[in-house]
Amino acid sequence: MNKVVTLICSAALGALELAKENDIVITDTAVVEVPCSGRVDEATILRTLRQGAQAVLVVGCLASNCRFSTGNFEAHRNVDEAKRILEEIGLSPSRVEMVEVSSAQYMKLVEAMEMMADRAGELGPIRLLEGDP
Repeated sequence: MNKVVTLICSAALGALELAKENDIVITDTAVVEVPCSGRVDEATILRTLRQGAQAVLVVGCLASNCRFSTGNFEAHRNVDEAKRILEEIGLSPSRVEMVEVSSAQYMKLVEAMEMMADRAGELGPIRLLEGDP
């Protein structure tokens, strides 16, 4: 699995497309499109980490642009809850972040993805169970 899994709202996906059009390549990151960042709950975030990701970046559209009205607020709440759980079990809550971008803010998205890849490299793999490599 890639170091970072980016769960990106379909409305913010245009930013990723613009990055590709500008020949910007983001490595060590798997991108998964979701219909709305608000649909990414803490269980999904934690499962993604348990399945081998070193960090998770949730990308939502700008708060004022959410076609589902409250998706961004739900996403922030879920990310905060995932961070709380990580801290509770002794893992760094900085393994999970959220960023809001418009479809035109590709540089903001690229910077967030690169920052998470760097952070994942610093934090290394998660070891929860005895015998984990």
